[in-house]
Amino acid sequence: MKVVDDFLYDSLYNNIKDRLDSLSYQLVDEYKGSGKFEASLDAETQGSIKDCYSQKVGNPVGYFDASVVRCEPGYQYNIHADHPDKLVSTVVYLCPDKGNGTLFLKNQEGNTTTFCEVIWLPNRLVSWVNSGQEHMYENTTSDVRYTLNIYQKKDLSGFFVEPINE
Repeated sequence: MKVVDDFLYDSLYNNIKDRLDSLSYQLVDEYKGSGKFEASLDAETQGSIKDCYSQKVGNPVGYFDASVVRCEPGYQYNIHADHPDKLVSTVVYLCPDKGNGTLFLKNQEGNTTTFCEVIWLPNRLVSWVNSGQEHMYENTTSDVRYTLNIYQKKDLSGFFVEPINE
């Protein structure tokens, strides 16, 4: 696991934050009436994020995509392992200033579950090679939780027909 503070360049971080309310979100999940929404980012912004990743974390692998995830107060995503097609999992905390980080399952015996928490800090990245680590996140604050999620998946380019440039 890798944690990087001040991951996004200040101008890019502020640009993304300034556009949070104007992005086109789609509902992707609900938990007890609280929603989780996701919005794609334009190619230029994704390219800038990929540059930050290359410089501060390492060379991206597979198919690289980034989007903003918005979780309403009360939302929880239970303990899970990411889909095996995801090669590297990455989350960047955007806002609010204080929130809930990511909890990684450390130990589970009987009724006792122990977690290791990556503490929430705006513009902090947490990234891990996906080898089935179980983790969870929630929003126990009264503010909307915004994260930048970076997806590095198995390269699916062979499954799509590329447009012909004339």
